[in-house]
Amino acid sequence: MRRAATPRGPTSILLIPPFSGHGTGGKAVDDYYSPEINSIPVGLPGVRAQGVSCNPLPDQTAVSPSNAWTDSFQNIQCYDQLKVNAVVNEINGKTHNGMATAPRPTFLGMNFQVVSVGQKLIEKQLGLTGGYADSIGTPTLALRREIEFADASIGAMVAALKKNGILERTLIAITAKHGQSPIDSARYLGISNSPNDPITTSPATILDNLGCIPFSESPSNPTGIGPTEDDVSLVWLNSNCTTKFAVSQLRAASPTTNNVAGIGEIFSGPILTTYFNSPGLPPKGDPRTPDIITTPNIGVTYSGSTKKLAEHGGFSRDDTNVMLLLSNPSFKQKVVTSPVETMQVAPTILKALGLDPNALESSRIEGTQVLPGLNFDEDDQ
Repeated sequence: MRRAATPRGPTSILLIPPFSGHGTGGKAVDDYYSPEINSIPVGLPGVRAQGVSCNPLPDQTAVSPSNAWTDSFQNIQCYDQLKVNAVVNEINGKTHNGMATAPRPTFLGMNFQVVSVGQKLIEKQLGLTGGYADSIGTPTLALRREIEFADASIGAMVAALKKNGILERTLIAITAKHGQSPIDSARYLGISNSPNDPITTSPATILDNLGCIPFSESPSNPTGIGPTEDDVSLVWLNSNCTTKFAVSQLRAASPTTNNVAGIGEIFSGPILTTYFNSPGLPPKGDPRTPDIITTPNIGVTYSGSTKKLAEHGGFSRDDTNVMLLLSNPSFKQKVVTSPVETMQVAPTILKALGLDPNALESSRIEGTQVLPGLNFDEDDQ
């Protein structure tokens, strides 16, 4: 089998999933740039998102103090454009704001929010709905515009790499940390207060009514952190209820008909250890692991929001099946059908840079392998 050769010479990495961080011991990032996604949307002087001015923001229906960037199909492009501009400036040998020269990073990247917003936002004031038009993932017009924005933005980065003569020596990785469920938007069912709608409660609410949920995570506590529920329900119990009792109550509340919580599967006990460490307290358990995980039927989301038609957080196929693309001009086009995981990107980067992938402690502990289908040691043959 012919395998793509690694680019010769010093290799740069352009990574476009969510990556950022700080260093220690004299190796800290000295040009850290991470605009807050949950900040109040404001005009961005000098910023243009695909030719559209961001000062003032193009969507003035979503700029109040109660809004976030994710409340608008247009404004989220302005937010992402900030990070695109920063990456292009850094490729050009400048600081993120382009105000001074700086060493070009060996490894740089950003995350896009536009596609996530396009997949799940309902912008009622403008009569716009994102998501997909059918079960095979045909994007709606609103989502397609977000995909086109991301595509053009990656194109701008590639153009900057080419202009600086380093495209041939750069490995580009494009992936995502999660998908959204459901892809078939017509199947979306959120929690409703109407008795005529099928989903009126959630696993955490059912157990909270029985006194089983810690007050800090109680759905009935308006000042707590709340339950961990989106298109999955993760439940940590208090000492009032055993796991066996709580599971029995969830099963009783989800009969074949009139399943008001849309419960699909309930995971507890030994089956959880196929995914996570055992729940409980050290030394026998891991407090990060929920006592119960409930996956809903496809389309059900434990959210009362009227602004969304999808969510994430679970382990359905819609959530976990994401794209993963590696690109370099020397690569021959090919599709690798072997199952892979996004956590294999990190050791692959080290390998591409000529470093030991096992230098990553997590890779050593978990046995994470470099992505298949690449040959970083030999030319094409």
